[in-house]
Amino acid sequence: MSVTVAGSDYGLTSTALPRASERSSTLPAWLLLIGLVLPAAQVQLYLADAKLTIGRISILLLIVPAVARLARAGRHTLASDYLACAVAAWMFAAAYYTSGPSAISSTGAESLEFLGGYLVARGFFFGPAAIYSFIRPFKIVTAYIVLLALFDNLSGRLIVQETFSAAFGSFAPLSPDFRLYWVRAASTFDHPILLGTYCTVACGIFLFSEQRPLSKMLWASLCVFGCLLSLSSAPLLSCLVILMLYLYNTALKEYPGRWRVLQLCLVTIVVLIMAVANHPLGWIISHLTFDPVSGYFRMLIWDAATQKIMESPFTGYAFGPLNHDILDTTIDSVWLVFSLRFGLPMIVLLVLTNVASILPAKSRFTGIMEDPRAPDLRIALTIAIVMLMFTGLTVHYWNYLWIFWGVCIGIRASLREFSMYQV
Repeated sequence: MSVTVAGSDYGLTSTALPRASERSSTLPAWLLLIGLVLPAAQVQLYLADAKLTIGRISILLLIVPAVARLARAGRHTLASDYLACAVAAWMFAAAYYTSGPSAISSTGAESLEFLGGYLVARGFFFGPAAIYSFIRPFKIVTAYIVLLALFDNLSGRLIVQETFSAAFGSFAPLSPDFRLYWVRAASTFDHPILLGTYCTVACGIFLFSEQRPLSKMLWASLCVFGCLLSLSSAPLLSCLVILMLYLYNTALKEYPGRWRVLQLCLVTIVVLIMAVANHPLGWIISHLTFDPVSGYFRMLIWDAATQKIMESPFTGYAFGPLNHDILDTTIDSVWLVFSLRFGLPMIVLLVLTNVASILPAKSRFTGIMEDPRAPDLRIALTIAIVMLMFTGLTVHYWNYLWIFWGVCIGIRASLREFSMYQV
């Protein structure tokens, strides 16, 4: 007998209740999240020519046991696994072709962060019980980050980075940035916009994964507060989108096709923008910011970067100078940065990796009721990934936020595997 539950709107038949293969230890999560506790710019180790941040060290410690778990009997590879490996492989190939051995160190670091974060998440956080073992320390670390952000804001300077710089004998590379007469908090991140993006994604995860209404409200409010402390327009807009998605999901909970309807509406809106606007992408980018000047500047960046990308569309320029006044100073988009460094094929592979992890999955077994927590977790991680892709139009991700993107994709892919196979 087949039992249909809340996950049926994802095209799922019944899957299993918590399985024996799940583990609830929080140690891997703590090791993975320690890169958020200690700021990457101030706490680093050097091994020959390699610069190791705490996040990279954590991945190096966890990646071998994570891959061993993936290789166990009963685990299955997914399309996103091959695509994530392809992303890292293309980064190496393109950078080596462009700049030779000089690009290996920087490319290796970025490949390790993304692919390592993905593989560690795939190996250790399989199934709802294991994923909640990640979310529990994730809550504590998020509260810690927001508290430190408040210290930044109240002190009127980036006191967190200054303190860690003094403690570890490093320097604070980021100068305080003021907006609306308040300092933009950065907490343990390298830039306020990264703090805002992290809090936005965390808000989406907590809103859709928390089971108790009071706990849901508490953690989501904390994340919104952290986003406000960053005073970053794109994350604030993304946070508003997440809140609207939550209200939409709550209001139409009984309608299985609600997400398909929303997808159709979004596609229609994008088509209308492309048909009406003279500069469709520019219109979208400019409307992701509250400040018209900032929006205009981002349009200049996109126009200049697009022209430069077309001059070397397949392999990019690795980490070399672009000989452009704006592009050699700042590029506020993760999609543009990686297009310029590694070419458009890397972007295609990265998009496919994200999409492959969130595709609806059809269960390959019937007759057992699905874990009731699984549908909410699928929605939470899907929204986290979509918002990382969306916010990345006007934000570049580096250090731990780049790792975090890989982690989110890996957890979502594990949920997909959990829905497809009985272990």
